[in-house]
Amino acid sequence: MRTGSPSSVSRPLLACLAGGLLFPLITAIPAHAGPVSAPESAPAGEPSEAVVELLQRDETPKGVVFEINENDRAALAALLPEIRANVAHLRKHDRELPVAIVAHGAEQFTLTRAEAAQHPGLHDEVESLVRDEGVEVSVCGTFASWRGVEADAFADFVDVVDLAPDRLDDYRERGYEVIRLRPSLLDAPEQDPWEFDFSTP
Repeated sequence: MRTGSPSSVSRPLLACLAGGLLFPLITAIPAHAGPVSAPESAPAGEPSEAVVELLQRDETPKGVVFEINENDRAALAALLPEIRANVAHLRKHDRELPVAIVAHGAEQFTLTRAEAAQHPGLHDEVESLVRDEGVEVSVCGTFASWRGVEADAFADFVDVVDLAPDRLDDYRERGYEVIRLRPSLLDAPEQDPWEFDFSTP
């Protein structure tokens, strides 16, 4: 797992706010580098509309990243059926297409070792995506440090990166498409980053 210790609080704070938590403010701006937004969850067992649209293009990206950044710990579990359907749909098109997940909101804390007993099904399913489907799963080490959670607190199948926005930029530079998934079943509103839940995970 890749970890880091930022030299100051201000830089990672600004980077995360600009690169992750403020994404809802800019997803409406069309740009090749920005994420495709999927504001509503697909029906159970169905891929996201953004994934279906992506595969209808003349040229597909080098890979696909699903970004999750919610102020709700249940978001990852709520989105797993859609993620599995997306992976299956993408792999029907290209078995070797790289797929990744970057979770950098409150949902990332359900992937700590301490949560394994509480959420065994969630851990099993995410680990299966990593092991059987080759999906890369990353969480934000900086956000974890703000909550007092060390990098080694996360499960072995999770890659803890210094800054999730930097990881997303790295994927974009490699030609990946970033698709932000939102769990409509949770009725989660757009979050004001300055009111983001920084309480104990």
